[in-house]
Amino acid sequence: MYKKILALSVAGLLLFSCSDTEMADSNPTETQIKNDPALTSLGLKITADKSGVNIFENIDFKLSQKNQSTYFGILADYLDVLTFKISNTEGEKIIFEKTQNGNSVTTSFNYHFYYPGNYTVSIEGFKDGKKIYTDQTSVNVTDNNDFLAVNWNGFTATDTATGYNNILQKNTLGFFNGFENQHPYVLVTNIWDNMYSYTDTQIKQMDKEYLYNYLAKYYSAPTYSEGNTDMKDRYTQNFKKSIKNDIPVNIWITTKSKIALMKQYSSTDPSLFIGYIVIAEPNN
Repeated sequence: MYKKILALSVAGLLLFSCSDTEMADSNPTETQIKNDPALTSLGLKITADKSGVNIFENIDFKLSQKNQSTYFGILADYLDVLTFKISNTEGEKIIFEKTQNGNSVTTSFNYHFYYPGNYTVSIEGFKDGKKIYTDQTSVNVTDNNDFLAVNWNGFTATDTATGYNNILQKNTLGFFNGFENQHPYVLVTNIWDNMYSYTDTQIKQMDKEYLYNYLAKYYSAPTYSEGNTDMKDRYTQNFKKSIKNDIPVNIWITTKSKIALMKQYSSTDPSLFIGYIVIAEPNN
């Protein structure tokens, strides 16, 4: 159970396809474009099932048109590519593409925001490399949780990790809830989408950098870090969860939670380095 969890019970999956994050405030200023009249007549829009969500809460996005038809092949008459983007978030997803072998279109999909903020969600259509159409909707993302996807009040254990996918990122965060001696704890793991494209050493380093940067951005600088204190002593002074051979790298103490980025080793072989995980528990 305590080994790095690779099999995630993913909370969000692609809902329909004909083929196959930062704290945000607003979109960067862009030159206004005049939408193509034919696409305007179609009423091509991106919609969300909610105007506001909590972090890690599922939100569904849908491509729609005025006549409510689920057939989008007509887009090939006007567009080469249609992309999906979110303000202040790296990456984009192609949701329509005209190819020699036919059209590829994704009409609905879900998303989990990893940071709170006010986001602008948009679609952008291109023809011959020129942007000719855009549509937008807004989503307000709040943080009403105690630790990322978790609330300590009403906390329950899980049999498997729950993954919160994010189609604009190359990774998924997984959360496993458990109890030790009746004390709740959470293990957070990171899974890369194309993990078999990297070596084990590369994945470990990527995990360390991603998890540290994510927590430092969310909770600011760590309270304690390796190199300036005895981290195992700091851990045992603050945490109830046992760690056996694991070594704390960074510790954050917040008003609601105690969080540690851990260098994880086998519980039976202290020389076997498994990777990096995050442990969190209530601050009470």
